[in-house]
Amino acid sequence: MVGVILAAGASSRLGEAKQLLVYQGQSLLERSIRLAFSVCQDVLVCLGSEVVQSVQIMENLKKEFPHLSYVQVDEWEKGMGETLSVGLRTVDMSRDVLVLLCDLPFLTNAHLRNLTSLANPNRAIVASFQGVNSPPVLIPAALRPLFAHWSGDQGLGKFWRQNPMLCEIVHFSDKFRDVDVPEDREYWGI
Repeated sequence: MVGVILAAGASSRLGEAKQLLVYQGQSLLERSIRLAFSVCQDVLVCLGSEVVQSVQIMENLKKEFPHLSYVQVDEWEKGMGETLSVGLRTVDMSRDVLVLLCDLPFLTNAHLRNLTSLANPNRAIVASFQGVNSPPVLIPAALRPLFAHWSGDQGLGKFWRQNPMLCEIVHFSDKFRDVDVPEDREYWGI
């Protein structure tokens, strides 16, 4: 299984690059990479904005995680769908992919282990936090062709809304709270 971390956005609503924010002593990007490697053999980070600083963070982690790589998404401004599409096309089509975002401070190894333990070759495994569906999402290799023409601002929500029969929702009691606006940054103490 390959972890694909979507970290390309400019964080315009927040006003600064969220992947570079420090939470509990590490950047949100570093934290996401460490989480992904807790269940994945390889991790690909999709970059767009803040490439230089993000690559520096990854270079510092390469000794610990030699199977860490990145792809630069040229048209990242189009939205999350474009970043997701580039990431999925970069990874070998025969592999399952765990899609993560870098702005979920509440996410733990336990969440990822729970999701990946339910791997199903024919169904996506979607996390739901108090009723809010969100990445992480485990996409089996068999479903990856459905994302071949994903682009623009199409997040994964469109997929699970249009294909409920292809998804298994895993419910967690944790509250969903990402880092999108300054109030979120204050909430997390970042």
